[in-house]
Amino acid sequence: MKKIIYIFAFMFVSYHGAKAQQLPYTSVLQELHHIYNPAFVAPGTDLEFTGFFRKKWVGFNNAPSTAFVSIQYPFVDMNMSAGAAIVSDQTGPISKFGLELSYNYKLRELFKDDDHLALGIQTFLYQYKFDPTSLKAFQEMDPLLMQMSSTAFNPSVGFGFGYFSYDEEWDDENIFYLGFSIMQFMENELILDNGTSPQERHYFANLGTKIFGYDFMLEPSIQLNYTAPELQDIIFGVKYEMEETFWAGINYSTVNDLSINGGVILNDVGQRYSRLKIGAVAGINAGEIFNAGPGFEFYIGYCIDKD
Repeated sequence: MKKIIYIFAFMFVSYHGAKAQQLPYTSVLQELHHIYNPAFVAPGTDLEFTGFFRKKWVGFNNAPSTAFVSIQYPFVDMNMSAGAAIVSDQTGPISKFGLELSYNYKLRELFKDDDHLALGIQTFLYQYKFDPTSLKAFQEMDPLLMQMSSTAFNPSVGFGFGYFSYDEEWDDENIFYLGFSIMQFMENELILDNGTSPQERHYFANLGTKIFGYDFMLEPSIQLNYTAPELQDIIFGVKYEMEETFWAGINYSTVNDLSINGGVILNDVGQRYSRLKIGAVAGINAGEIFNAGPGFEFYIGYCIDKD
């Protein structure tokens, strides 16, 4: 319990001038890159609805949790895509709730037939809240507990690009992808009644390749998360997918997070040319200094081919 108290206390101090995280950690699931990079919104021809929930440090009260629902829509004939997400994120006394709006435009056939470069922009409309009543301290009159709850609205924008060597999956050609994005580009100061905190730029980069066999796909990938002045983590992963059946994967992060993920794929659910994907992630922190317990993620996605 002492570890959690110290962590929450540190996060409180971050609202008084230190570098706050302010954005949730990324997921190992490749299907969720559209949340962190607007260029990855509807990269193909699928309309997609997504639901996601994550809980870290299972067993601890007020442990980090994130949830969102999103929609991605491809305007196929116009070479662009748009998306929206409602996001809720909380870690101890710090939470945010709001809307993300994303748009990208695709430049096609830059280096070869059927490749494209997507350029995207993202708007973050978040309401932040600091609630010290969720903290626990050793002394009842601890100054941390004497603070009043406060909220603040603080919008921001982000930008990103993504390159895809081929548009269609399961079409007898391997796909290479590369992306980079900047979130919270405007480094506005978050002003609360309890104090202030600068919004730091978050940098997200990823690359991977999808190698297709007769009825399977293998996807090795790397993603990087950076917030000045230090690297947050690098995630290495590999995913195996059996066409129209299931997927399974394993990931390792440089912060000693080890996770496995998997799920099922159901075709023609509700209508033709649709897919329902249901999956989960289970992870533990294998570090020697801090082992906070397991975490899990739940994902559901419904896709409809619009081409």
